[in-house]
Amino acid sequence: MLLGMLNAAPVGPVGLLCLRKNMEQDRWPGLFAGMGMAVAYAIISFCVVFGLKAISLFLHEHESIFQLLGGAILILMGWRGLRPPRSTVGVSPPGSARYLGEFSASFVMTLFNPVPFASFTVILTGFQVFTGHPEIRIDLIFAVSVMVGALAFWVVVNEFLHHFKKRSPEALARRVGLGTSIALLVFGLMIAAKGLF
Repeated sequence: MLLGMLNAAPVGPVGLLCLRKNMEQDRWPGLFAGMGMAVAYAIISFCVVFGLKAISLFLHEHESIFQLLGGAILILMGWRGLRPPRSTVGVSPPGSARYLGEFSASFVMTLFNPVPFASFTVILTGFQVFTGHPEIRIDLIFAVSVMVGALAFWVVVNEFLHHFKKRSPEALARRVGLGTSIALLVFGLMIAAKGLF
């Protein structure tokens, strides 16, 4: 669970996207985005622990394509965040389809990002988790624990942001939005450039 919490910290592009969802919209889109990341972490940790090297090999072989696509998506999201917000008058509240979209976006971006595979591998190697034989039941329990830890982290962060927004002036929310937009642009440019070169 601690491993899930550590990896869920919003220092990467997907974590920043989850923060933006809460700041721009509300707690539910932010929570569903965090859930997408947590479920992807469960799959990644299971693959790393169980030793399905074919997935990491596939990601490594197609790393440039994933970096270019991921970088372009982050640049687009950062650019959209720099534009003035659209009027929400007459817009219906988001439904289950919207939440599924938030979940899917963060899930796919996390799952096809080679960084979590590398970080889980490094951390698990440090803790000598690979010394035993693969066991589906134990490895699934481990993966679910990682997911619960990551989700617990995002529930706390999401609720904190929700209550923080109620007490903070709108200017502060704009500054946070601007900061995450610039960070997403920088991440996107760095990832796309890495894919090109």
